Amino acid sequence: MTTPRVIDVALMLLVASGGAVFLAVGVAVAEPNSSPAIPADGPDYGVNETRFPLLWSDDLDQQNRSSEEFGDTISSAPEFSTRLAGSTDVPFEKPIDDVERWNSGDLQDFDPGGEKTSVHPERAHLEDGLYIRDAYTSIVAVQPSTVLHSGNTSARYIMPDGEVLAIADYRVRVPDDDTSGSVRHHWSIADTAVDTVVLQTDSWVLDADRGHRSTLEYRGLSGAQNLTVEATVTARLRHETRTCTNYNSTIGSCEGSWETEVDYPTEQVTATDSRHAVVTQINDRGGKRVAFESDATHTGVVIHPGTRWSAIDVSSDARLRGNWRFYSAGVDGWRTMVSRTETETTRTNSSVRPAQLHAIPTQKQPDMPSKATEDAEPPLVIEEAWGSKHAGPSLPSEIAIPTVDNYTNATSIAVRSETLPAATFDEVTVHGIVRGQSETISVTDNGTVRDTTLELTVLEANSSGTLVQATVTETTTGDPITTGRVKIGSQSAALNASGIAVLELEKQPSSLIDGQYVPADWWRADQLYSAAEDRATVPPNYPKFQKLVQLFLVTLLWFLPVALAVYGFDYLTGGAVLGLRDHP
Repeated sequence: MTTPRVIDVALMLLVASGGAVFLAVGVAVAEPNSSPAIPADGPDYGVNETRFPLLWSDDLDQQNRSSEEFGDTISSAPEFSTRLAGSTDVPFEKPIDDVERWNSGDLQDFDPGGEKTSVHPERAHLEDGLYIRDAYTSIVAVQPSTVLHSGNTSARYIMPDGEVLAIADYRVRVPDDDTSGSVRHHWSIADTAVDTVVLQTDSWVLDADRGHRSTLEYRGLSGAQNLTVEATVTARLRHETRTCTNYNSTIGSCEGSWETEVDYPTEQVTATDSRHAVVTQINDRGGKRVAFESDATHTGVVIHPGTRWSAIDVSSDARLRGNWRFYSAGVDGWRTMVSRTETETTRTNSSVRPAQLHAIPTQKQPDMPSKATEDAEPPLVIEEAWGSKHAGPSLPSEIAIPTVDNYTNATSIAVRSETLPAATFDEVTVHGIVRGQSETISVTDNGTVRDTTLELTVLEANSSGTLVQATVTETTTGDPITTGRVKIGSQSAALNASGIAVLELEKQPSSLIDGQYVPADWWRADQLYSAAEDRATVPPNYPKFQKLVQLFLVTLLWFLPVALAVYGFDYLTGGAVLGLRDHP
């Protein structure tokens, strides 16, 4: 099978090729992919040979490619892309427009069947009337759109403005002629048409067209919408009735004259197809920037993108990348086109093969792609990204792109930079998950993170523990700080209105006490302060003077009688036993 290393190298080469630069000298036609998932009539409609094979992630991958097949034997970027697409599925970092170009061009390939043949996708919902049969309309694509997969659900996201591509067809059943008897009938088709094709929501009509191929536009949508295409098919038949004024039934002949009447029976049949979609908009967006008193070159920014986002551009060299990656695949039910007449049904490869863009979470948190080295800091460092937690999706087996088991849909992200000028953050550009969705957000100043000073004072120390007072003040002004906590070891306490916290510590082996002032994170706090540290020493636990006097007296009282007794015994024995005094 193709190793991950081979695929990584292949992807880098694809990016480097840009879809136009040959990987080796010479020109070669890309080898065809035999998978039925890939339309045989591509590439076309402005989708180049390099990108086209990557649009069909639902193809059957040949997982037995060797590294040699991605080496010198490839003579062109299209050939390389074809081999890569046949080995694995390639995700994109942003929504691509190739899907829309392909769908718009491929719509024109639809060839309706004529008055007596209905040509429809295999899963089309067919409607029948008395004369009109197998009438339908099918939505080819809603674009731009992205189907987002999360957990066990999928949802289609669209822009407020976009278009719906649709096809429609039908056939007309003409009653049989009756050419015997005194009253005879002859039927023919006078005219038929797909009279109207209307795009509507549950509330109003958005656009209208007519014919077998339609591009219907919508504008200014919001919220969740049911986009419905309604096609009305009209058929007008010519019915000629001939009546004999004197009919001889014995010989089956009219011996009089034929009187002719003509009427035009008319019928209308309506067919519909719908897609549920959620309009994605950038709402409640904003950003706040802070400076740091300790270092004027440091800048912190909190960004609220206001939407599911694929990327946030801070500068030309600094881009935040969201959880999402994108892939394109063919739409189910469009590989086969069915042709129906009154007497037979045939199936052929479909001439219309729409593609759909999908979004999947491939990492648990946003990240910052960087070319930082040991000697250079990355332009941005992510402090925290927060939002709702979700389970990752399960993809169809034919999609060979790994996803995460769970992820955070980051609705806010805090970053800091030690290299970018503060003015770089005046504006950032948020890119959504639907192609074309982007908006520039203004970032406002939110103050300065003030330096702080922590002072630890040992109030009392004894065998049971140590009582420590912590005082936190602003370094510049000396004003007390009343927010945050002081932490010593595993214990912590909140500061009071005077900027003081008192901690009672258990007895510890070391005489050194290390403490930290832990403020609220600057990206979450209203009052902005930096962290601070201090060290205090527990003084030696010497006894007081009164204690020493008492100890001396007690010791004297204990040992004086013993000394007198020993001396007396030695005196009585004349120093013979203990030798404390000289013999006479």
